[in-house]
Amino acid sequence: MASLLELKKHLHSIRTTGQLAGAMKTVSAAKLSRLNGALQNFSGYQSLCTAMKERFGHDLSDMYPCRNPDAPRCFVVLGANRGLCGGYNMELYSHAESVLREASGSYLLIVTGRHAVNHFREAGYSIYKEHILPETLHYEDCMPLLGELLELYGSGTVSSVELLYQRFVNMLTQTPDTHRLLPLAAAGTDGAAPETLYVPDRETVLRSAAATCVNADFYTHILEAGAGNQAATLIAMRSAFDNAEASAATLESAISRQRQSEVTSSVIETAGGYTGD
Repeated sequence: MASLLELKKHLHSIRTTGQLAGAMKTVSAAKLSRLNGALQNFSGYQSLCTAMKERFGHDLSDMYPCRNPDAPRCFVVLGANRGLCGGYNMELYSHAESVLREASGSYLLIVTGRHAVNHFREAGYSIYKEHILPETLHYEDCMPLLGELLELYGSGTVSSVELLYQRFVNMLTQTPDTHRLLPLAAAGTDGAAPETLYVPDRETVLRSAAATCVNADFYTHILEAGAGNQAATLIAMRSAFDNAEASAATLESAISRQRQSEVTSSVIETAGGYTGD
């Protein structure tokens, strides 16, 4: 049986772990609230972009033609900066590695997030470019990466740009998914209605509309990946905090019983040694 001193040291260690988990839980909850709020606020704008793609159809998708169909595909892994988020990272990596194995021909791999970068390095993958995005994502934080992707695609260096990420379903569910960012998927009709008025001209309007749709699509998926990461971290840290609290309560009970046992034994020894006058 462990001594009382050993039990107290163990209890102190568990309490420290619980405090750290509690602090990380609070931070993740705050970050998730901000990201989820941004995602909900942006969803209306994204819906308008989707409606615009349906209205203009192929006319819009033709603004981002594939200039070199024989070029390698570009895969962008939207990973996390940290671990301690349950199975979130491993599920994403497993999905990404499966997609990369099935990809025919060569490809370019771009990875975001410190934890993701370290994983793919250690796994022996050749990373074309690394990006570290902040956990509290803003629109302007994502534009440098999107600019590089547009340059690769527009120059014919790659034939497509595909995002590998964890789709945010709800607090408890994030699903590994693949989304093709470029070429822009055609939707709806084969063109706008004949009475559509373009100002200043058709080419300018369609090019601007296509750029708006790509920007909104990319930012939406960046937000989804970030929200999923923070939700997974929150759930993992909440579980760790609850387990630490339960273990601390069990240890406190054990310490109390052992202390009482030692007191009882001391009283019995004292009484046994008492001989009277």
